[in-house]
Amino acid sequence: MTEDSRVVATTSYTGSAFDHEYSVIAKHTPWKTTVTAVSIDDVEYPIGRLSTAGSEGEPEVAVRASGWLKTRLKVHRRTEIGSMPSREEIHVTSAAMGGAGEVEVRKDLDVVPLLPEAGSRSEARERRRAAHPERYALVSGVTTLVRLLLPLLGLGALLAWLFDTIARWMKDHLWPWFEPIAHWLQSVLAPVGEFFEWLFNLLFGWIPDISLGVPDWVMTTLRIGLLVLLAYFASRSNLKRRQRKLEEARIPQSVEPNEPE
Repeated sequence: MTEDSRVVATTSYTGSAFDHEYSVIAKHTPWKTTVTAVSIDDVEYPIGRLSTAGSEGEPEVAVRASGWLKTRLKVHRRTEIGSMPSREEIHVTSAAMGGAGEVEVRKDLDVVPLLPEAGSRSEARERRRAAHPERYALVSGVTTLVRLLLPLLGLGALLAWLFDTIARWMKDHLWPWFEPIAHWLQSVLAPVGEFFEWLFNLLFGWIPDISLGVPDWVMTTLRIGLLVLLAYFASRSNLKRRQRKLEEARIPQSVEPNEPE
């Protein structure tokens, strides 16, 4: 680790995935994720951002990057006919406060995490997540709750709940200016609400509807809460799967049973 501070750290990640050996050096900051070096099968490749697939002078393997806070590296490999489609992706992510992050190699629906170097903040972060999966899964569930509530709550209702006086002033003086934009946003976000309504009916439509005079906002909150629980359990399962793969990768590859003579 060549650089280390509370919010900035340069960390290397290594591991095997999809019959290849990967080594990635990434700089994690709160405002940007930068990949400084990528090595595949002990061969270091320059990281390009312009697509030149199909050019005659291109090597057998090309790595191209995109993204800012989360960097995606697409690994292109030359086929027998000369084309260079994307084979796998390397996702590099920084923690919200910087100083740590994670690297994953993805191909289709399979995800393989790479090991952060020993003693790095990223390794300490992985061990904290392994020790407290419920806590990190709950954070993921709360984040999902916020993402669901913001599109579904109207701007005026949200402000009225937080700052009723300010909301009334804004409604009288500013709302006429923004009303056309609000109607446009409502038409754009309406499919989002319809999707979650369809998802809820798909998952919980078999439960009989019992009317007890409960206000609509209570039922809406319960529905969102059920979706957050699903996100919690899904995140918890993903964390355990990730930690299992990391523990398997930490087993020394040199430890093999002795072959009979």
